[in-house]
Amino acid sequence: MEIVSTMGTGSLGRELNLEPLVSDLQSQNGGVVDANFHGDAMVTIRLEEGGPAYTIYRTGSFQIRGAETEEGLARAERRFREELDELKIEIDGYDFEHVTSVFMESLDRRVDLETAMIALGLENSEYEPEQFPGLIYRPPSFEVTLLVFASGKIIIGGTTDRSQALDAVDHLREQLSTIERV
Repeated sequence: MEIVSTMGTGSLGRELNLEPLVSDLQSQNGGVVDANFHGDAMVTIRLEEGGPAYTIYRTGSFQIRGAETEEGLARAERRFREELDELKIEIDGYDFEHVTSVFMESLDRRVDLETAMIALGLENSEYEPEQFPGLIYRPPSFEVTLLVFASGKIIIGGTTDRSQALDAVDHLREQLSTIERV
């Protein structure tokens, strides 16, 4: 099982004026900061091409998305804080938390998604191929969501815990094995 993305959220404990912040970050980084404003309430930036995305809200809340590992998320968070420190931005009450990871696994076989939906229980699964090409499965007693594709690929979200993601995939394998026995 591999981690394909991580996300963390935090707060600076203060409001920010986003346009000057982005301008200062661009100056500080030689103009390479890519910024995408969404009105005056939020901006999404990348401090390096292909690197994690930082969504910063005027309220001082922020999200970091797209780091490929937990260590990468920690590096991205540390860099964000260092950038703010270099700009001499006062931070009243900083906090940050790794909130979710996205994992990917394979069943190493194809899956008939319509049959799988029935085996997994209609109350726990959704499959509407005209809207989304995968089956959405929320296994009972797990706090994760699995996206199951006909190719056998699985995307697991809703946790930072690899063992919980593995347990949910094992549960899925067990449930799908009933299809093979019929």
